Amino acid sequence: MAKVIVADENEGRRNLLGSSLEREGFEITRASTLRQAEGTALATMPEVVLLEGDWSTGDVIDASQRLMSDPEFAFKCRIVVLSRNVTDDFLLTAAKAGISEVMSKPIDMPTLVEQIGKHTRKQFVPPPADVDSGIGGGGSFDVGMMMGDGKWALPMLKGLVNPEKINTDFINEIMQQLGEEGIEIDEEIDLSMMSSMLRIALNRLVGEASEISVQAESKDGDASESEKDTSSIPSFKQMSKGKNTLGGGVKPSNKLKQSSSMENILQNQADNIEDEIIEIMDSILEEEPDLIAIHEDEFKVKIDPQVLKMTKLTTEIVHDLMWSLGRPGAVSDLTLMTQIEDAAKLTREVLDSLPELEEEE
Repeated sequence: MAKVIVADENEGRRNLLGSSLEREGFEITRASTLRQAEGTALATMPEVVLLEGDWSTGDVIDASQRLMSDPEFAFKCRIVVLSRNVTDDFLLTAAKAGISEVMSKPIDMPTLVEQIGKHTRKQFVPPPADVDSGIGGGGSFDVGMMMGDGKWALPMLKGLVNPEKINTDFINEIMQQLGEEGIEIDEEIDLSMMSSMLRIALNRLVGEASEISVQAESKDGDASESEKDTSSIPSFKQMSKGKNTLGGGVKPSNKLKQSSSMENILQNQADNIEDEIIEIMDSILEEEPDLIAIHEDEFKVKIDPQVLKMTKLTTEIVHDLMWSLGRPGAVSDLTLMTQIEDAAKLTREVLDSLPELEEEE
């Protein structure tokens, strides 16, 4: 079962997202702060860390950079961010921070489940933006991680499939490993012939992959033309405003009839309704109640300024201590780490609620 950390400071949104992913078969760990998410991720090494993009305390880019600076985490785990900010600058910054994918809110749950599944299986997913991998400059190949393009691996394979890499020593190492696993190998096998056979076979596979990618590019051009035919399908919002109806409007052409059936039109409406519901639910979950006074002014008790000053100073010291203890690696016990995170959050709320001290004249 793939492990996923869901980090969001909004409890309702965090539980809703975590429960939805649990129903899809993922093992979910919830985190209410970025510090808690970092500590838990480095301790458990999950397949995916799912981060909310907007935080009142902390920054998702900084947290991602700290996580990716750990070699083991960078090798085993992936970071996915859910954000309303999908500008080019943010996507580029996210890609440089090591974030594997940025998904735009409101989130389509089936799409999110599909993408999380790809990340847990370590399948290729286009990065948020085109960034230079830093590989190249005198080597046998030069690879750039280009979003939406999986052909970046072909030059790497072509560079590896050569007589310098696949030789008798390479075959001999494989034979030894097979022997260690209890697989009997004929000692009279010609290693030179085996290395040549393997190299020719791999070269042929790489060549076929190159031909397939070229054919896919030519088909993409034809697909873009066919997509134009369905662009005239009325959306739910257009129908609801009276611009188009299912039975009214101009009679569709034969070409439209062939490419867009009634099922497609209804599906289009359903997708729009789903997007509207997700957007409304997201805004509801983000709502916070207004702060109200429990007592009227005449019932309030005046606080001694010195007591208030001492309370504020003590709370600040405790908050700074909790914040320092909450940094990744300071505490190894996950239960204690959670208590520290909660204490830091509570002391911050106490500080925010305390009135400002009046300056003495």
